Amino acid sequence: MRFVCRNCLRCSARHLCTGLFRLQVCCLSILLLGVGLIVAPAAIAQQPASQPTQAVKAAPLTPQQQAALDQLLAAWETRNARVTTWSCTFYKWEYNAWSPADQAGERLAFSESTGEIKYAAPDKGLFRVKTSKQWNPEKRQYEARPANSGEHWVCNGTSIYEFRHSERQLRETKLPPEMQGRAISEGPLPFVFGAKADTLRKRYSMRIITPPGVADQVWLEARPRFQVDAANFSKVELILQAKDLMPFAIQIYKPGGQDRDVYQFDPRTSLIDRGLDLIRDFSRPLTPLGYTFIEEDAPGG
Repeated sequence: MRFVCRNCLRCSARHLCTGLFRLQVCCLSILLLGVGLIVAPAAIAQQPASQPTQAVKAAPLTPQQQAALDQLLAAWETRNARVTTWSCTFYKWEYNAWSPADQAGERLAFSESTGEIKYAAPDKGLFRVKTSKQWNPEKRQYEARPANSGEHWVCNGTSIYEFRHSERQLRETKLPPEMQGRAISEGPLPFVFGAKADTLRKRYSMRIITPPGVADQVWLEARPRFQVDAANFSKVELILQAKDLMPFAIQIYKPGGQDRDVYQFDPRTSLIDRGLDLIRDFSRPLTPLGYTFIEEDAPGG
């Protein structure tokens, strides 16, 4: 594994630390786990299928490891249940086959982004990339991407609004009644939005992987049990802050295990149960000038 160092909020993402004990990023479900929080918003409207994956199973947990995991998941669920709203700035690094390498041969990020994430229990969320730069292999340098070109979606509990900038569209996907009120927590990655211990156990093979000597964080690994999740990622590594069990970082490995997205949540901007306007932040967005508004039902709705 390789995460961003503790100083990555002050240094360039190009200076990633490779030491295991300095890893500082991670995955969420938020966690925000949107995947579109980090996955495609339309996927939030689709419930997990029951078809198991054919992935190689991890070694079974010892009774002591299972007890520690159960205790953590229960505490995490209790903590999540107390959070009514949350907002935070995030940083994202995307690694793929086109990523450049430094002088030592270490693969660097293909793109780097910053953005904001907002959540209001039980079913409202916002994910927006504000600034982004991408590697230009011909010029051998990073170049800023146009403003208002990054991923941006809003869920108000009954609909998901997604900006598709390349198509100059704002799409509203109406959620079926059975998904309203729980679309985020039961979306592709329910680690940040209202994670439920029982749901996590059923959908993922999980284990605690906190490195020795790390006391201020808890590290978790989750592998999908079902094909509907395996289509989005092969593995997730999540770092929680030990003091409050809020997400610090998430690393999402794409199917195949090579490409990955890394999200880090800036604790300096984290606002819990304050600072959000439920009407302003989660209402239907205005259709930008020159965009077409498209309304559709969720798949299977």
